[in-house]
Amino acid sequence: FYNVPIMWWVLEQTGSGSMIASVGLVSALAGLIAAPIGGLLADRRHKRLLIQSTYVADALLLVLMATLVLSGHMQVSYVFPLLAVTSFVAALRGPASAVLVPLIIPRAVYQQGNALMSLTGSLASLTGYALAGTATGFLGVHGAMLIGAALLVGAIVTLWTVPEPQVTPTPGEAGSSAEPREGLWAGLRVIWSNPLLFWTFAVSLLLNFVLIPLEVTLAPFARTLGVGAREFGFLSASISVGQLIGMLVLSSYRLPRPWLALVGGTFGIAASIGGLSVVTTLPQALVLLALAGLSAAVMNVQLSVVSQLNIPQAVMGRAFGVMSSLSSAIQPLGYAGAAALLAWLPLQSIFMVIAVLLAAAATAWLHPTLKVGFDKPMVPAAKIGRAHV
Repeated sequence: FYNVPIMWWVLEQTGSGSMIASVGLVSALAGLIAAPIGGLLADRRHKRLLIQSTYVADALLLVLMATLVLSGHMQVSYVFPLLAVTSFVAALRGPASAVLVPLIIPRAVYQQGNALMSLTGSLASLTGYALAGTATGFLGVHGAMLIGAALLVGAIVTLWTVPEPQVTPTPGEAGSSAEPREGLWAGLRVIWSNPLLFWTFAVSLLLNFVLIPLEVTLAPFARTLGVGAREFGFLSASISVGQLIGMLVLSSYRLPRPWLALVGGTFGIAASIGGLSVVTTLPQALVLLALAGLSAAVMNVQLSVVSQLNIPQAVMGRAFGVMSSLSSAIQPLGYAGAAALLAWLPLQSIFMVIAVLLAAAATAWLHPTLKVGFDKPMVPAAKIGRAHV
C-alpha cells in the first residue's frame, strides 16, 4: 500500500518512467546505510520489538504522505526524502525479520519452513498489490495510503503473539558489537570464510542487478497495454501469484536437486520476461509474470536455505544485514541503467535485454563450487562458527 500509490502518483505528476527509477534509486541508497545497523540490532535482543517499532514508523509516514496528497501540498521533491526515511526504516527491519525464521523452526525443515513463510508473504503481497491498485483507482492515492497505515496497525498487534526467540552463541563466535562498523565486519567474515556461501551470494547479486529494470517498467508497461492503476496493481500481483503456487509445492515437497532448481528457475525467469516483449494484452502479461514468479520462488527458497544452514545463528543478523546492504549497493547502478533504458529504448526492447542478460547470468550457476555444494549435505552452522568466527 505504499509502492503502488506513490509510484502511480509520481507517474501521473511527471509522466516519466525514468522518474520512477529515480525513486527506486533513493530507496536503494537508504537501504545501503540502514541494513548493517539493522543486522547489528537484530543480533542483540528484542527482534520482535524492533520489527514492531519499524511498523509504527511506517504507519506514521503513510499517514503523513496521505495528508500531504489530500491537502494538495505533496510535491515530487517531497517524495525523495519521504521515501528515503521509509526505506531506511524497512532496511532496519529486514535482518530481524530474516533471523526469526531459522530461529523458530528446526533445521531439518528449513526448506518447508521457508516456503511456508514465503507463502504467507506472497499471499500478503498478492492481496496487497491488488487491493492497493484497486484502492488507488477508486479512493485515490491518499485513500490507499490510509488503508495501508491501518493494516500496519493490525500487523503490530498480531506480532505480540510471536515469542521472542533465544540464541545460544556458539563458543568462539563473534559477539554483538556496539558499533555498526564492527557489526558489518563480523557479517563480512562469515560470508568470506565460506566458499559456498560467498559464491551463492555473488551470483545472487548479479541476478538482482539484472532484474532491477523490471521493477520500474511495470507502471509504464501498464500504460502501453492501455490500462490504468488497478491493472498496474494486478501486474505486480501476478508475480506473487506465481510465487504462491511455487511456495505451495515447496512447503510440502523437498526438491532432491537444489542446483537444478536454481538453473531451471533462472532460465524460467529469463524466458518469461523475454515473452513480455511480444505480448499485446493484459491476460498474456499476467500469465508470463506469474510464470516468472513461480521460477523465482523455486530459486529463492534454495538460496535462503543455503544461507541459514551456513551462517551461525548468533551472527545471523549481521550477516543478513551485510548481504542486504551489498544488494542495496548494486541497486543504484541498476536503477541508473533502468532510467537510461527507459529513456533510450522501447519497453519491448528492454524486456528482451533483461531476458538475454538473465540467461547469460544463469551460466554462473555452473561454477564447480556451487554445483557440488548444492548437491551434497550442507555443513552444520555450528562447525562453521567454530572454524571461522
